[in-house]
Amino acid sequence: MTDALHPGQAADAADGTSSQHARRHNHSHSHAPLSFQQVLTRAFQGKVATGRFLGSVHRAVVRVPAPAPTKSTATLPATATSALSQAMALEGVPSSWQPSLAFIMAQESSGKVGVHSPIHSARGLYQLTAANYHYNPKGAASFGDAVEEAQGGIRYIRARYGTADKAAAFWRQHHWY
Repeated sequence: MTDALHPGQAADAADGTSSQHARRHNHSHSHAPLSFQQVLTRAFQGKVATGRFLGSVHRAVVRVPAPAPTKSTATLPATATSALSQAMALEGVPSSWQPSLAFIMAQESSGKVGVHSPIHSARGLYQLTAANYHYNPKGAASFGDAVEEAQGGIRYIRARYGTADKAAAFWRQHHWY
């Protein structure tokens, strides 16, 4: 969510008067932004949710899936782990990166070389999007070559996160990287 609501705005958010509230009281709030759950709780405080609305809210909440469990690196194909080792040597990253690189590979592609996302441009062992294909040694032409796909993933991780451990920590928190 790009917009943040602050305490005092939440109660007015449902009827769209938060800016009027700020003008009327001629002050701004310096509190931390509220979470989605806090905004909902405050917006509905003292209000009775009944009938179709309550049912809709309940159905919407019930439909939110729990995060999928992480995939084990033990199931990565030997060809993928071998390619990762070769790519790490070519890219000059320390062996301490291996567990985190393998973790991200397992989550993103299950170690399947050249795999395509069915919903966007992500491809390869590290599911690089089209905007990031340049991290592969031969760009898009690298897909299908396990070592080059792993090199692209390592380069992307180094550029965006600095270390594989930071990238894996981000993935664990957000379920993407």
